[in-house]
Amino acid sequence: MKKALYTLGMTLFAISTAFTGLGQSENIQSDYLNIHVNQSTSRTELAQWQKAMSAVGIGFRYDLVNWVEGELQSIRFAVILPDGTMRRNVVEDIDGETDIWIRLEGSGDGRVFCAGDDCND
Repeated sequence: MKKALYTLGMTLFAISTAFTGLGQSENIQSDYLNIHVNQSTSRTELAQWQKAMSAVGIGFRYDLVNWVEGELQSIRFAVILPDGTMRRNVVEDIDGETDIWIRLEGSGDGRVFCAGDDCND
């Protein structure tokens, strides 16, 4: 009985992880990022994004993160592409209307790579 419950639990965990990974793979690829950070972004999401980006060779580091009653209030982050190109951003006052994007599209001269305030154009 214990073995059956353990197996069922592991199966459900694997399925949920696979579905989470599918959602991330749409937004995180080696030549494409479309990440939206806002007040409802969780610690879990930040960690998942960091892991997914690392898997495709993109560095994502964050600190100075503050939550109040489960709502993200501030964050400092950097995104580093495999070629060494980096974007940094600090947002110290996140409210319900704050939208922070991390975007990467294309390659070469036509590449768009922005993070935070740079993406407001």
